Amino acid sequence: MDRKLQQNQEIERLIQAAQIARSYLEVEALSLQQRLDIPTRIRGSLKSHPTGWLVGSAVSGLAASLMFRRRPVVTEKRHRSLPLAVLGLAFAAARPIAKVWITDQLKTYLTGSAANRPIKHPSPTHTPSQEIF
Repeated sequence: MDRKLQQNQEIERLIQAAQIARSYLEVEALSLQQRLDIPTRIRGSLKSHPTGWLVGSAVSGLAASLMFRRRPVVTEKRHRSLPLAVLGLAFAAARPIAKVWITDQLKTYLTGSAANRPIKHPSPTHTPSQEIF
């Protein structure tokens, strides 16, 4: 009988130890879940320290733009003579006019060739021999 009592006490002790361990594991799992939930942590930090996040993003953006900025390539500018500069300006001004003129010529050619094509009439649905007089 004493042996059964000892076994029951041992079982009760094991059950209590399992409940304590289970509650400890639940607390640890919840703590780990909160530490690993990055989006929620960032959202909370943004709500509690918005100025810090704004300043930090501005500083990091400025640093990145300064780090990746290209140095301007120094090229020697050729000085053209006055007649060549005037000729270059004339070609630059004539380019849009030429583009419009060529477009109009192409449009005229295409519409003219379409007007000169014979028009095909649809075939009649009945033949003259089917007509009743």
